[in-house]
Amino acid sequence: MDKYFLAYLILAIIPGLVWLLFFLKKDVLPEPKRQVIKVFIYGFLVVIPVVIFEACLRTELKTLNLPLKTYLIIKGIFVIGLVEEMFKYAAARYSVFKSSHIDEPIDIPLYMIIAGLGFATAENILAFYSQGFINVSDPLILFLGRFLSSTLLHALTSGTIGLFLALAFYNTKWRHVLIFTGFSLGIITHALFNFFLEPSIIKETAGGYSALYPFFIVFILFMGLSLLLKQIKKLKSVCKI
Repeated sequence: MDKYFLAYLILAIIPGLVWLLFFLKKDVLPEPKRQVIKVFIYGFLVVIPVVIFEACLRTELKTLNLPLKTYLIIKGIFVIGLVEEMFKYAAARYSVFKSSHIDEPIDIPLYMIIAGLGFATAENILAFYSQGFINVSDPLILFLGRFLSSTLLHALTSGTIGLFLALAFYNTKWRHVLIFTGFSLGIITHALFNFFLEPSIIKETAGGYSALYPFFIVFILFMGLSLLLKQIKKLKSVCKI
């Protein structure tokens, strides 16, 4: 066992827990701790089927011999974005959406965020134990990168989907449009984030500036979701899903 096993585990877990505490404070009526832990664990566990699905889809996609950028776009949208967002949604849906714990509009995006953070935490652990660190500072750099980008991204894309799901229950006429819009925004944003982090795309950009685009995407999504969550708090409670 690696002598830094415990240190890597702590660094992998901290980002998800910090953001979890941050978003839980957005809720006026705190959610039951047991339910929060349950949703978080469901989000954590769906990483297993996601890894399998993505591996199979990548293998099939490579057999098509597509141009590099076409391959990256399709992979970003249909292999990474679609698969991960759907499984995070499933984690929230089957762990809490049918329960009485959904008693106010903000609960839907909040539980989606929790599921997303559970998923991101599992992904962080895989990232730390799949890396071959050379310098002492490498684990810290990975920690900061995942804290400020990928961990928060998973929370924000899931939260965006949850936000539109909540709005869909207030406007039945546009319900399907709102749900489709929410999933589309979450999936496409997720795909763009990964696209700009592809080594081949970074190399094509003068100075490698495309590596900064994901942080810009996360920042815009964070500001937009934060604003909309404040607005959704003003909506009246509805019946459970």
